Amino acid sequence: MTLEQSIDLAELQADMAFEAYLAAFDEDAHPETLDSLETEALIARSRYNDLRSQRLGH
Repeated sequence: MTLEQSIDLAELQADMAFEAYLAAFDEDAHPETLDSLETEALIARSRYNDLRSQRLGH
């Protein structure tokens, strides 16, 4: 997988994780569920940002 493909995949995963968090929030999910989904979304966004930074460094 190329760096560009990895970045695209990381972006998709970050978007999906954030959408899952928003959906759970709208459904008034249990606070622990919201915390878990928020953490997943933040990790996914961080991974995307790290990969994007690598591309800018090349």
